[in-house]
Amino acid sequence: MLREAHERPGLIAAIGERGTCRPLDASAPQIALVAGTSLPAAPLSRRVDAPEDCQGTWLRADPVGLVPDLAAVWLQPDIPFEPGAWSEALRRMFADEGLRFELTASGRGYLELEHTPDCRFLPPWLLAGESLEHCLPAGPEQQRWRRLLNETQVLLHQHGRDGQAAAPIPGSLWFWGAGALPDRDAVRPGVARIVADDPVLEGLADWLGIEYHRTHSALPRQAGTLIEWPADPAASAEANLEALTNFLRPAWRRLRAGRLRQLVLADRKRARSFSRLDAWRVWR
Repeated sequence: MLREAHERPGLIAAIGERGTCRPLDASAPQIALVAGTSLPAAPLSRRVDAPEDCQGTWLRADPVGLVPDLAAVWLQPDIPFEPGAWSEALRRMFADEGLRFELTASGRGYLELEHTPDCRFLPPWLLAGESLEHCLPAGPEQQRWRRLLNETQVLLHQHGRDGQAAAPIPGSLWFWGAGALPDRDAVRPGVARIVADDPVLEGLADWLGIEYHRTHSALPRQAGTLIEWPADPAASAEANLEALTNFLRPAWRRLRAGRLRQLVLADRKRARSFSRLDAWRVWR
């Protein structure tokens, strides 16, 4: 929004020059904000999608769209797809590889693994505006996962070419979020509650035993709350920033009055922390 907006509201412009900035783990920034450490996303969202079968090591394998043009193949990670013959064909293909593939009712896919691959997978929020060739798995085990990615795309292309599908089918699966959760006692949450519409955060809250609310519920403003601010995709960048300003202003006043010890604003790359002194320096 900041890059797209022609003008910034006074509070947003002012606080952009204040506070203490720190980088976040781009592969799972929301997890880092809550847990203060890196944790795999797949076993966390699995707790929401299949709570009776969520132990062990998991890899997200989500259906995505592919849009080819003359220069590259572009990824579309946010398109929902209905299960069909294609998902059953993928299940058989991965079974031949010794892997269990499951497409859950949420539309999110999973592979059950024996161990965490020594490979770097990019999460969906890093795919926007990227071509497929720049997002492939990388690392010592990349050859296997690139091969599986290619075989998946060939199989899905064949199903699409046959024209038998009653609904659109994906162009590929997208692998990300691999791993198993550590011992629960090794992680100390930095918040008391979460307000978000994010299956990873919902699973994290369940695992940590902390309070969780979806964004459509009343937003608690107590200290110790992590709130995922719900931007309106239909509104302009300026309108969203104005709404964000109105949302932040009461917390900024509480920070100035000493009723909050700290306020942290974060995107997917960095977090910026503000103290009471910062709030007094920005009178808005």
